[in-house]
Amino acid sequence: MVKKIIILCLIISFLGVGCSPPKFIPKEPPIVQFERTPYYKADLTTIIQPEKPVYLWTDENFKPTSINDAKYLVLTKKEFAKFVAQLKIKETFKEIIGKQEVLINTNIDIINSLKEYVKLEQMKAKEYRDLWTDSENAYRQEKYYSELNNIMMKGFLGFISIGALVALIIAL
Repeated sequence: MVKKIIILCLIISFLGVGCSPPKFIPKEPPIVQFERTPYYKADLTTIIQPEKPVYLWTDENFKPTSINDAKYLVLTKKEFAKFVAQLKIKETFKEIIGKQEVLINTNIDIINSLKEYVKLEQMKAKEYRDLWTDSENAYRQEKYYSELNNIMMKGFLGFISIGALVALIIAL
């Protein structure tokens, strides 16, 4: 009879402490995805150009001829001014557009760097969450083993106390 009670108590105590704590799984935050911003390339085709100058191709005697046989290009004062204006506009546009392209691409580099920074921050946050999860799981496992140890110690002390009481009662 006493053996059955002891075996029953042991089985009940193992059933009560036989399960480990559940794994701690934190909620995953959303992952933000970015695509790199492409570099800017200036398009000069949309710029309005002034009228083309009217000119005349001539030979060495200043007689009109074809472009292949021409030795001179004749322009009136007004047409020469158009030609010079076109050259100045072209040079100015090239200079401005070159500087704009550098400035815009620098801003694009900054934007892409910020996107990479966000990605690195997300990776850092994920690693921190993983460390936190590991720490929390280790804490829960340690707490479980500590509680199990306490229950076993109390059970053994109770068993020894009951055994001592039984031995004392038998001895009297």
